[in-house]
Amino acid sequence: MSKAVTKVKNRKAADPMQAGQPSGNGKSAAVQVRKSNLWRDNYNPLRQLTIARVMAILEQAERGAFPELQLTMRKVEKRFPIYKALRQRRLSAIQKLDWDVKMMEEIPAGFTPEQAEVQQKFLKNRYNLITNLREAFGQIALAEFRGYTVLQKHRYTEGQNDGAVEKLYWLEPWCFSRDGFYGDFYYNETSQFSVGLGSCKSVLGESNRIGSETLPRSEFVIREVESPLYEIAIIAFINWLMGRKDQAAFVEIFGLPNAVVIMPPNIPGGKEAEYQAAAEQVADGVSGALPNGSDVKFPGASQRGEDPFEKFCSAQEKDVVLAGTGGLLTMLSMPQGIGAGSTDAHADAFDEIAQADALKISEILQRDFDAVELAAEFPDQPCLAYFELSPKDKTDVAAVVNDVQKLKSAGYTVDCCWLEEKTGYKLAGAAESDEGDETVEDKAAEDDATVPGDKDNDSDDDTTPEGDTDKDFAGKVTNRSASEDASAIAATVQDTLAPILKRLDAIARVEDPGIQQHMLEKLLADFPQIAEAISADQSLAKVIAPQLEAGLLAGLKGNTPA
Repeated sequence: MSKAVTKVKNRKAADPMQAGQPSGNGKSAAVQVRKSNLWRDNYNPLRQLTIARVMAILEQAERGAFPELQLTMRKVEKRFPIYKALRQRRLSAIQKLDWDVKMMEEIPAGFTPEQAEVQQKFLKNRYNLITNLREAFGQIALAEFRGYTVLQKHRYTEGQNDGAVEKLYWLEPWCFSRDGFYGDFYYNETSQFSVGLGSCKSVLGESNRIGSETLPRSEFVIREVESPLYEIAIIAFINWLMGRKDQAAFVEIFGLPNAVVIMPPNIPGGKEAEYQAAAEQVADGVSGALPNGSDVKFPGASQRGEDPFEKFCSAQEKDVVLAGTGGLLTMLSMPQGIGAGSTDAHADAFDEIAQADALKISEILQRDFDAVELAAEFPDQPCLAYFELSPKDKTDVAAVVNDVQKLKSAGYTVDCCWLEEKTGYKLAGAAESDEGDETVEDKAAEDDATVPGDKDNDSDDDTTPEGDTDKDFAGKVTNRSASEDASAIAATVQDTLAPILKRLDAIARVEDPGIQQHMLEKLLADFPQIAEAISADQSLAKVIAPQLEAGLLAGLKGNTPA
């Protein structure tokens, strides 16, 4: 990558000590300016934030002057509870998604599946080398909140992976301006306000335009959202702040009812001041004693009325949730709790949103990553493989078996090979016949083995045949060798551990020790999530279940399974 391309955020390239060009303090002028430019750390846009100022900020953003808006939303994300919670829930739903690189189902004329497979392996390796891939998914999804996301490709510069993307580096949205709402992005390093339509080129320069010779568009992953959440959220935030302020004042005035003390009759002469002081203490809520015959009244206790501010604040929160969940307001009305029902409604709502986000993220990466990497490696070929982010496919085995039973009772047959693949069960005699794939019904009819406990067919010695037993779909016990069982279990273990084995294989193929160490640390950081996914996989239990069932039946009959 050229030096100009890395000017945006690659601090190593900007550091002359690392580039072999030592200076007085080891830092270039650009780096020194960047480190001393700390005004954003001391800037609080929430001070004097009014609706009038918010309107001015939003109007600037329409012209492409984003820094002031984005710095304000940065604070809103930290201070507005419902906005922060909505952001976190959407990110957590994204984290549950799984990614893969697939081959095109329809290969263009003139090209072969073998070529598509080579592209698939190359592209999957490229994604495995990205050290912050899941973080990048989240940043791309957050464009729904911020209006846009800009990621720069940082590439390996040495070793076996030279030229591959090491990191998709997130560039802060308050460091960008735009030449109009639909114009090019310009890198606004110092977050200058009011730089937008008509002023980007003159103030920031052509060299800071994404798409210029110095910052080629192919080195960035960019997502833009036509109608982001910030416009609704920032107005709701202002209203919510006013409501909470008024609510605090209401509670301060009416939270504790004012008391009026009625003094006793016949106060001794000269004791009036002492009696009055005691009465005022009690009226102010301070502990004390009153003389006999005194009375305390609360005249305003029944006249405080209903607090309107809580409903007002809740209305602002509902607006944000309604916009942030794409209209799934029903999940907001259901309180969260332990158990099914309301909690499931919340989870389902965000899972549905995550699936929609997955499609958008996939399209962005296919355009800005897949097409670029494949074109560089296979210049004479179209894209024959593509990235896909999607929910993990969890098959409800009980539902599948139930559906198959209903189909069978209706006179339909089901392919045994498909059923084995779908459920993970090993069906007896599932090999193909001379007349084509056999069905579940065929297997049940042709198998002559007996069902344990059948009085008409049980042998006199009541022994179990050699080899482990397994049940076919019709419930009959058939012979199966121990080697077949061992092979099935080994294959299932291989599939179950596939996610971590693929990661280890990718790490083993990296020659650079530093990069390899970094990838190992990333694997260790991701291991709890990988282990959770492995624990949730029931495939191995389904393979072992027939062996345990056969042993249990044999034990009940007093036999020892072979």
